[in-house]
Amino acid sequence: MKRTIQFVVADQVSTLNRITSAFVRLQCNIDELHVKRSEQDGISNMELKVNIDDDTAFNILLKKLEQQINVLSVTSI
Repeated sequence: MKRTIQFVVADQVSTLNRITSAFVRLQCNIDELHVKRSEQDGISNMELKVNIDDDTAFNILLKKLEQQINVLSVTSI
């Protein structure tokens, strides 16, 4: 099942690396990635599309992403 995740993140060098490490741990691929700066300095909006059928794995992924230091908010669409 294709799912969309939206983030508000701190615009720092290590942010993308931290986020992708959560996907590596669960062996999930990112199908699409879009990032753009927000109107606030130092903040970016990110949208990822992933193909995950297992609801439990998806919920684990969301929790891991919420724990990331550079992630300010996570929303599943």
